[in-house]
Amino acid sequence: METIRTVIIGYGGMGKKYARMLADGKVTGMVLAGICCRNSKGQEEIKNQYPDVNIYPDTDAVFAAKDTFDAVVIVTPHDTHVPIGLMAAEAGKQILMDKPLGVSAKEAGVMVREARNCGISLGMIFNTRMKGGFLSAGEFLKSGGLGRITRAVWVCNTWYRTPAYHNSAPWRSTWRGEHGGLLINQCQHFLDVWQWLFGMPDEVYASIDYGKYNTIAVDDSFDLQFFYKNGLRGTLISSTGENPGTNRLEIWGSKGRLTVSDGVELIFDENVVSTEEFARTNQDPFGKLDSVHSSLETVDHNGEEYRMIFQNFSDHLRFKAELMTPGEDGHRTLMMANGAYLSSWLDKKISYPIDEELYEKLLAKQEEDEKALTF
Repeated sequence: METIRTVIIGYGGMGKKYARMLADGKVTGMVLAGICCRNSKGQEEIKNQYPDVNIYPDTDAVFAAKDTFDAVVIVTPHDTHVPIGLMAAEAGKQILMDKPLGVSAKEAGVMVREARNCGISLGMIFNTRMKGGFLSAGEFLKSGGLGRITRAVWVCNTWYRTPAYHNSAPWRSTWRGEHGGLLINQCQHFLDVWQWLFGMPDEVYASIDYGKYNTIAVDDSFDLQFFYKNGLRGTLISSTGENPGTNRLEIWGSKGRLTVSDGVELIFDENVVSTEEFARTNQDPFGKLDSVHSSLETVDHNGEEYRMIFQNFSDHLRFKAELMTPGEDGHRTLMMANGAYLSSWLDKKISYPIDEELYEKLLAKQEEDEKALTF
């Protein structure tokens, strides 16, 4: 496949961004073949900006023309991701999916399995992972640079939102529309980075606030505790109601502490010897283990993270390059969020993999209870 003819399904804010990126030739090997947009105003805009691009009023029209394209980019409301993805898989079309993969781990698993059974590639638009600090941190940890990892603490409350955001669409920040709040929306990116760096946790205990900062029924603040059988303990803190926010991940291992700041800066406080060696050799009851502070080199991608995701997807389809953000990661990330919700609703520690049927039942209850609320 020399050129991947691509259809953007969904022409909102991100759909417009992706369409422009492809139309401007920013992704080698991918061309904009069509856009699916339901409203007449958007269709008129597409005609003016992309006169040579096919316009589809709905997904039925898209897949009726399946011979005219090779791949789809799905940028629609959360609960349509899997239904549209299944249509694409059945049509034999490659899929690049915006986050989240679906609204629950159960349906995300269905999507991953169907893509595999149909022999098509399913990629996720997890652009945050492409930031230089996180990419470099991943390489550093994989190489054993931090030794035995024991603790990770991440405060990422840079998502400040006002009522103008929550009220910008009737489906936004609702159980019936987005099927969740901060965990299912903004923090899908950080949960993805977490599972990519440390792997899936074995258990989670979640303290979640619902409507703490705004009059919404869904979550807008949380503190998550992740537990691993290998001894790693993790804390992830976020909210949409605090400003100024911070984005700082600190990771402790036997060789020192690695800090990722704002996803771009990487700092290593390296112990002069490992904690294990110091524990064996030190004879001073108050012996102090010294460390050396240094900044590690990272690559500045200058806001190219989205383009990198698309380029990797293109290279994967054309040259068999490894898919950097596969659908399986979208499934794991949703599983993490679903487990946190279950922990909050049941007020107990939850093991992974979660009870998917129980989650579906309790999610439906949240949606039903939301109908009775009057804000």
